Order: sequence, then structure tokens, then C-alpha cells
Amino acid sequence: MMVDPDETEPFRVEAAESVFQVVDASGGVVLTCADEANAGQYAALLTQAYRMGYKAGYRKGRSSWKT
Repeated sequence: MMVDPDETEPFRVEAAESVFQVVDASGGVVLTCADEANAGQYAALLTQAYRMGYKAGYRKGRSSWKT
């Protein structure tokens, strides 16, 4: 089954030793929180910023090169 990149979350929360880490798509730890709720909120904010900024700008730039 092929996964649409628009359907995946670029940031996710993973439990580590007594902390919760916000991890990017490549597996890098962006930040660490003491509780899961805060980590989830940061992951959601980072995902929203990614979709509204970087990804939207990339699509706009890519579509401007199409002829």
C-alpha cells in the first residue's frame, strides 16, 4: 500500500525513559517534554507550521516551474 505524503505526520511523539520526545520524520529529536500532553501539543504545532509554511511554499515554487 502506498502512503500519500500529505497523509503522514512530519512530527510525532515517542515515549523515552521517563520523558516524551517530539521526533521529526527522519527520526531526529526536536524537543523533549516531561508529559505526553505537552509533547503532543508541540508536535501538532510543528506539523501545522510545516504544512502552512515550508510545504505550502515548496508547492507554490514547484508549480511556478511547470509550463
